[in-house]
Amino acid sequence: MTAIVAVLNKHAVAVAADSAVTMGDTHKVVNSANKIFTLSKYHPVAVMTYSNAAFMGVPWDIIIKEYRKELAKNSFEKLKDYIDDFIIFLHKRLFFCDEETQRDYLKLLLDSFVKICRDELSRQNRFAAEELTTEQLKEKFISYKENLKKVEKCPEFGHYAYYEFKKQYYALVKEYSSQNGVNLSDELCEAFFCYLSAKLETPMNTGLVFVGYGENEIYPSLYPLNVSLAVDGRLRYYVDKDRIVEISDHGCATSIVPFAQIDVTQTIVRGINPTFRHILYDVISDTVSNVLEIIANHLTKDDSTAAMAPIIQGLDTSSITKDAIQTIQQQMFNCYTEPLLQTVIGLDKEDMANMAESFIALTSLVRRMQPREETVGGPVDVAVISKGDGFVWINRKHYFKPELNATFFQNYFRK
Repeated sequence: MTAIVAVLNKHAVAVAADSAVTMGDTHKVVNSANKIFTLSKYHPVAVMTYSNAAFMGVPWDIIIKEYRKELAKNSFEKLKDYIDDFIIFLHKRLFFCDEETQRDYLKLLLDSFVKICRDELSRQNRFAAEELTTEQLKEKFISYKENLKKVEKCPEFGHYAYYEFKKQYYALVKEYSSQNGVNLSDELCEAFFCYLSAKLETPMNTGLVFVGYGENEIYPSLYPLNVSLAVDGRLRYYVDKDRIVEISDHGCATSIVPFAQIDVTQTIVRGINPTFRHILYDVISDTVSNVLEIIANHLTKDDSTAAMAPIIQGLDTSSITKDAIQTIQQQMFNCYTEPLLQTVIGLDKEDMANMAESFIALTSLVRRMQPREETVGGPVDVAVISKGDGFVWINRKHYFKPELNATFFQNYFRK
């Protein structure tokens, strides 16, 4: 697991990341991972990674450094243009894997999809996944398909027809279906295609957070990109539009954006833990319903008012709950978020770096105090990116001693 954060204002963007990484499907956590990379040696652009550290078996640091080498001294007018070019690069390099590897990873994603369906059915019906009937699983696939059709598709899957996918991969789905006792090849194939096409996070998802400046931009931007795998010459990716940050004169002036394990940072920024916030909202909804129930019960005790009881019980309280939630959110923003953001607006580069590092350090401390594995920890890498100074490391771990490796730094800018 990971914790990364970016703090932006008009002066610069400060980024910080921990070093913890979980090894495969084990509970082994090592504190040596690098999650912040310069995207260019010459321009103020960087990328942070979280979730999966590899793309279909190829470590992301290799892919990013290969792109950096090909980019050389080239630059783009806007930060989002780097993302477009990076996606073109992945296509040009054939996704750094062969067709057989792509099929293997597609099969892994298929297996994950079936497990998701089984687990949801198991929770809904409150019995073990192995007790599910074929008919129940069939209904789940059909229901999933219909719901996923309403979800926006990934860019390269918008014009990818089901018959094309079926022609290419139906045999793979049928083989998996027979090997795992599903025996619903047609329903599974169609539902899985909808899952594959939709803008949803998958177990194979990697978050790539592009930060910095384009040539024509004087304020920093942040663009989160989610990438999963490649299928039939198509890259499954999408930009998380809800989390894009573009600092400007007449729009957003500052922002604090955490990724991966975000609960501690959000608690500080919003004034309430995200988990407790949901509990609070549920309590409000239940309380309003209970009040109506009490009133209805009281009305039934008198024959003259008994007829009103069903009407009171049937009242729609969603608008009351919604108004209460919005009031709480506004109060939290006014009391906690806005004063903090107003402070960040005027911070200089050094203070922004300290703030970003503190968010990661606090997340690590909270994980250390909890009775679970420490999924955030190790040295905290911190960097500041500004228009004038470019990319500057504040804290950075090395797997070697810099003073013994002068040639490494001499070769960095060599073509």
